[in-house]
Amino acid sequence: MDGITLYAIRSELSGYLPLKVQKIHQPRPKELVFSVWSFSIRDRLVMSLEGNRPFFGFSDERKANPPVPSGFCLGLRKRLEGGTLVSIDQHRLDRILFLEFLGHDDLGSAAPYVLVLDMAGHGQNIGLYKEGVLEAAAVPPSGERFVHGRPYSPPPGERLDLTKVGSEDEITRELEEARSRFLSDGRTLSPLDLLRSAVEGMGKDLAVSTLMDAGVQVDLPLSEDALPQLARALMEVSTRLGQSDYHPAIYDGPKGTPVFHVIPLRQHPVRATFESILEGCRGQRRRENLVAAENSAKSYVEGLYRKVQKRLESRHRAQLEDLAEAQDYMKYRVWASLIDSSGVRTPPGYTEARCLDYHRDPPAELAVPLDPKYSARDNARNYWARYARLKRAQEMLERSLEKTRTDLQRLSEAASFLEKAEGLDDLAMAAPVIESLARKNGIPFRRPAALELQTVASPKKSGRSRVPKPTGAPDIEVIEGRNGTVYLVGGNARKNDYLITKIRKPGDIWLHVKNAKGAHVLLRPGETLTEEDIIIGARIAAERSEARTGSKVEVDWVPASRVKKPRGGPPGFVTYTGQKTVLVSPDSTPSTHTR
Repeated sequence: MDGITLYAIRSELSGYLPLKVQKIHQPRPKELVFSVWSFSIRDRLVMSLEGNRPFFGFSDERKANPPVPSGFCLGLRKRLEGGTLVSIDQHRLDRILFLEFLGHDDLGSAAPYVLVLDMAGHGQNIGLYKEGVLEAAAVPPSGERFVHGRPYSPPPGERLDLTKVGSEDEITRELEEARSRFLSDGRTLSPLDLLRSAVEGMGKDLAVSTLMDAGVQVDLPLSEDALPQLARALMEVSTRLGQSDYHPAIYDGPKGTPVFHVIPLRQHPVRATFESILEGCRGQRRRENLVAAENSAKSYVEGLYRKVQKRLESRHRAQLEDLAEAQDYMKYRVWASLIDSSGVRTPPGYTEARCLDYHRDPPAELAVPLDPKYSARDNARNYWARYARLKRAQEMLERSLEKTRTDLQRLSEAASFLEKAEGLDDLAMAAPVIESLARKNGIPFRRPAALELQTVASPKKSGRSRVPKPTGAPDIEVIEGRNGTVYLVGGNARKNDYLITKIRKPGDIWLHVKNAKGAHVLLRPGETLTEEDIIIGARIAAERSEARTGSKVEVDWVPASRVKKPRGGPPGFVTYTGQKTVLVSPDSTPSTHTR
């Protein structure tokens, strides 16, 4: 959130004031949740500086709180619970808010307090002030802004405030002065740096959009001739702020990061629009929490997968080495039998015995190594004992090796599913397989809260974990073909799994793009099955796969009865035999509906 977004949020929230404070929670060190109400609303006001994602606004999230509240939280409860939020001010257009409360002092008398929410970069904090003096802070203060026993000191510097400009000429002069300061300091001047340093409250996303509106290249040096165009674009932003002409929306930012703003952003696709700024805040918070939960869950599952893979591969290599050594046990049996059958009776001190080896054709003399500490007969006894021991060891190693290979196969199946995982539901279904292997191999783990909320069934203490099943059937896409033919199309792992385990019937044809990720397709023939029906099904499978951009795509098809789901395999993972392959061009498909 930049300062301009905070300005719009503050303006809309001020329309609901005053708000009574019912309860205060501090789920994280730099995050506060105020349960507030009035005659018109009852909601949760969140102030957060956590995770480099500053947030201020209403939210419907409910997080677990520490069993013992912090001293800061207890102080806020003592002074502000039962009090009233009466006003919200902002330091120019910076990311600094002053929330004025009418609370209670130590004697229970009414007293004014100011809660400072400082989101402005390094040194950000949340502090409670009484009579202009800092009483408590969310985290130990650092820097000069928050100092115990002193007034709050905002960041220095005067920048262009778009809520107070009068004309494009005024903006142009401010930009020229800022440009001159840049050049006099010998710094490289980019349009983005100029906007963010010269204009108060303008974040990177709005700065890029403003440059695009002005027709200025973001990555090229800024010329003096471009300043009037830039001033004109900034004046449009100023007019929007003055007229409260807001268009709250969530955009898809880089790498799927949600971006919320009240001014239209040109560089990002729109995900959702809102009638209210505060509802947009709620949607943004929900989306941010979802993305953070998905990233946390993915990091956990992939990290645990790598640990299990390393442990199993290391064990597999060691078992192969031990097995190779144990497989030499037959030579000890031959040596022992040759010593016994040849009648050699040498005393200790000899390093070998010459025996006729009847196991060869024709028989040939063989030098049998001896331990000089023992006689020939004692060496024979030792060889018999070593033979028996290594034979037993080989049998045990072969069983252990088979178990390790089975675990590696399960891990490989989980890896294939993990590559196709989309969202928390898929990760929650992949995690138990990897966790069961981790538990079986003595690898400790701690499931993150994001996955705990997705899990319906708790994993067993030993053996294979039961994969949690989300409630309700997934939506399956249905495409109607010619002569009663129907195509049932999956998508993510859960839908693909549902096709095979719940919907498949005798006579169905299963299709899937070859050697690429994609949706499973079930072809349910009508009156007759024709080659054209299979081609259409193959095109559907190609269109809904990673290979859809190719000019020609190979698609496997096989009777659905030959498609098997391995026992314990992750959702969506199948094996099949007897397939045939067709080559198709991805093309538009018939109309669809969802059931």
